[in-house]
Amino acid sequence: MKRLGQWARAVSLCLAMAASLAAQAKEPPLAAAQVRAALLRSADWQLAHPRRIETTDWIIAPLYDGLLRAAFATDEPRFAEAVLRFGNQSGWSPRWRPYMADDHAVGHAWLDLYLLDRTRKERLAPLQQTFDYILAHPVTEALDFRNTPATPGIARTDRWTWCDSLYMGPPVLAKLYRATGDRKYLDLLDREFRYTYDSLYDPQERLFWRDGTYIGKTAPNGRKQFWSRGNGWVYAGLALLLEDLPADHPTRPFYEKLFKEMTGPVVAAQQADGLWRSSMLDAAHIPGGEQSGSAFFTFGLAWGVNRGLLPKKQYWPAVERGWRGLMGTVKADGLVGYVQPVGEKPGKFDQNSTQLYGTGAFLLAGSEILRALGGATKTPPAKILAAAQAAYDADRTPRAYARLVPERRDDLAWENDRVAFRIYGPALRASVEDSGIDAWFKKVDYPVIDKWYRGDLHDKVSYHQDHGEGYDAYGVGDTRGVGGLGLWRDGKLVTADTYRHADVIWTSPEVAEFVVAYDYPEIDGRKIREKRIVRLKLGEQLNEVDANFTVDGKPLAGLEVAVGVATQKPGATLALRPKDGWMSVWETIDGQGVGTGATFLAAELRGMKRATLPSAGHDGKAKGVEHALAILRTDADGRVNYRAGFGWTGAGKIADRAAWEAYLADPARASAKTPIVKRRVGEE
Repeated sequence: MKRLGQWARAVSLCLAMAASLAAQAKEPPLAAAQVRAALLRSADWQLAHPRRIETTDWIIAPLYDGLLRAAFATDEPRFAEAVLRFGNQSGWSPRWRPYMADDHAVGHAWLDLYLLDRTRKERLAPLQQTFDYILAHPVTEALDFRNTPATPGIARTDRWTWCDSLYMGPPVLAKLYRATGDRKYLDLLDREFRYTYDSLYDPQERLFWRDGTYIGKTAPNGRKQFWSRGNGWVYAGLALLLEDLPADHPTRPFYEKLFKEMTGPVVAAQQADGLWRSSMLDAAHIPGGEQSGSAFFTFGLAWGVNRGLLPKKQYWPAVERGWRGLMGTVKADGLVGYVQPVGEKPGKFDQNSTQLYGTGAFLLAGSEILRALGGATKTPPAKILAAAQAAYDADRTPRAYARLVPERRDDLAWENDRVAFRIYGPALRASVEDSGIDAWFKKVDYPVIDKWYRGDLHDKVSYHQDHGEGYDAYGVGDTRGVGGLGLWRDGKLVTADTYRHADVIWTSPEVAEFVVAYDYPEIDGRKIREKRIVRLKLGEQLNEVDANFTVDGKPLAGLEVAVGVATQKPGATLALRPKDGWMSVWETIDGQGVGTGATFLAAELRGMKRATLPSAGHDGKAKGVEHALAILRTDADGRVNYRAGFGWTGAGKIADRAAWEAYLADPARASAKTPIVKRRVGEE
């Protein structure tokens, strides 16, 4: 029976390939110019339409891969420049869960850029630190989606327990080996890949189950249930892995064999329109061609042909049909539609269903096809990257911008055309700094934080001195700074330490936005957490802050919290206007006037007060620091909302105290709730 099944599948494959060849004969050959035009159109459309997602999320990682390959195939540095900006905003870091493969996927692009310019060590260090931590603290428990891990603190996703993860993690480890020459990364790759292969690969069908909960599940036609998107990620991931795996690595034959094994059933599942259905072995299960799985398969097939792993005569027709099918999913303006939504199983999709991984997979496929057609540029990628870097460095376009700064002890800094701020991260946990908000004084409307950090860290040009663009003259320490907050407990302020983790959000240049998480000391045995969304718009002096408090993962309603604005020295002028919904501090620093303050919805205020709060002081001498405080109470969703920021007379926007208080009192400054960034299952 087993041989009969294998024979039937072989016949099915032959018939599918024959149908492909017959259909292909009726179509004109692909034109390189048309493929190039499609790449440019979709890449430009996607960059013009931010999705408000974390810049280190797995959903956006394939877009980075696709943008880089499109840049290097078309000689259009602007696509590489976009990835440079994303990488810089992300601090060249993976996301904050050390073992989670989803959080490693952006490492493909960060390391691709590093390998083209090894002088930029900051693009290597965060990823290397993450995987060195994993190697020093290995997870050895046999994890599976069907079981709760026995080891405390371990999640079921702390190994590659779902098939999509074989796109996310393995190529990063292969690139880390190329970057460092250290075989320990390949050893980890081989061990974890084999674990997933042994757990989820079906050798009879030569496809991967989505995760352990799917093993044995069947589609309505009785065939096994294999999803095209998941297997598409595996197939494309194998191509990326093989691209960087050393030719003499002992396990390379295993990966090449697996890639070739999967190719047969992949081609057999391709439908007459060139696309793949969500359920690979039951095309009628979920009707209609699904774009992302189809694009990943098309990329993998084209890559295999280009690298000589797959015979061109046999498999190129499937590539051409796949590309034609994919073009049918793209609108005239470049929007890539018909993409399966995020989830462990397929959902409904139509021409307007788009996702970043769909666009990324389309760019991957098109770039590989353009190379096969001889239409790719001959300009070396390093030269294209150099042009992108030069354009990025020279860009002085006013914008709102936020970035993680792991090289400066995990700072998170953000700015617009008027003001700049920063908060402190985990690396400063043992220092005096905690969850207060720092202010940086700007004289110019273009971005400065990248330049200031680089100058301070590498060129011995201190940002505490004004070199013509402004400087950092504001002291925070363990005060609330410019609008920091804490719990208000029995008339005392209880503050969080430095942030636990943070994510920068992809937005348009008119808005800087990030999400940051804080932990508070336990109160009555309860562990209170805060998730804060901060937005700074172009042209504004104030941040929009939306703080969400939870206990045991549930909203904490009715919690009293206090927002503070700290004075820098005795003699500052404080103004408290609870009925009007604002408070202010006005003082002089280095001969220039500085106004700090916050605004609130008056109906949500519990009160305002002047308060002297204890401070450890940077010199180790305890002292009291006067603050303006506003007391708020969380709503039914555990949220409070306010705006806070500053004005500096040296910037020429705020002339004096009267102008600053008028700015705060303007109804346009009133607080408004910030939309919550949508989270996915399994995330904190």
